[in-house]
Amino acid sequence: MNAPVVSGLFIYPVKSGAPISLPTAWAEPRGLAFDRRFMICDPEGCFITAREEPRLLRLAGTLVHDGMIFSAPGCLPFYLHYDQIEENRREVKVWNDILAARRAPQTLDHWLSEYLGRTVHMVYNDPESHRIAGRAAERPILFADGYPLLLTSEASLQAVRDAGPTETEMARFRPNLVVSGSAAWDEDHWRHIRIGEVELELVKPCERCVLITRDPVSGEKAPRGEPLRTLAQIHRDERGRVCFGHNLMVRKAGLLEVGSRVEIID
Repeated sequence: MNAPVVSGLFIYPVKSGAPISLPTAWAEPRGLAFDRRFMICDPEGCFITAREEPRLLRLAGTLVHDGMIFSAPGCLPFYLHYDQIEENRREVKVWNDILAARRAPQTLDHWLSEYLGRTVHMVYNDPESHRIAGRAAERPILFADGYPLLLTSEASLQAVRDAGPTETEMARFRPNLVVSGSAAWDEDHWRHIRIGEVELELVKPCERCVLITRDPVSGEKAPRGEPLRTLAQIHRDERGRVCFGHNLMVRKAGLLEVGSRVEIID
C-alpha cells in the first residue's frame, strides 16, 4: 500500500461551531492557526458546546484580514474586528481547566444571545490565556476539548459506513487532519508521524460521545443513536472506550498541506 496522504484540513474558529476546510494550515504548539480561538460561555464562565446547544453547529466564522465574520440562521452577519476584542479578561472554565480569556464586545454577546435565546458571552484565547493539555507544561492548548489537533482516517470512516449507516459524514467527528491511503484503524498503531516539516505525536485515541449523533449541518439528533451505536460495536480501545480518531500534539511546527505524504516514524 502507498504511503498515506493528507486528504483534508479543517479549523473550527468557534468551539463547537461550523468548520472551515483549508488547502493549507499552519500547525503551532497550541494547534492549527485560527482553530478554536473563540468560545461561548454562560454568565458564570462555563463553556457551552453543541452537546447541550446543537445550534452552535450552524454558527459559522469566516476569516477576513482584520477579524472574523460570524453568521447564523435567521441573523444578519456580525463583523468582528480584532481590535474590538477587549483587553480586560474574565475567568472561564473548559472541563476542569480555568483560564483567563479576553472578552468580545457586548454587541457580539447580544448578537449571540439573540441567536441562542439565552444569555451568553464570547471569549477569545490569546497567547496569555494559559492552558495546558494533560497537566504537562510543555503542551499548551487553545479551547479544544483536550489536545491541540485531531486526526481521523478515511478508511476507518469507511469501516463505520460498512458496518452501519452508509451516509455517515466525516464532519460528525470534527477532525483537524484527515488522512487517506491507509488501512482502517492503522492510525491506532502510529505514535509519531511527519508531514513535510511538521512532526506530530499521537497521544491517545479520541473517546466519542453523543455529539457524533448530531447531524453536522442541521444539528438534529439521529433517532437510533448512529453512528455512535455502530462505533460501539466495532471499535473500542483497550479500556473499552468507544473511540474514533487520535488526539495529537505538535512536536515541530510548520505548514500542513492537503496532498502531502504522511511519514510514519514509529
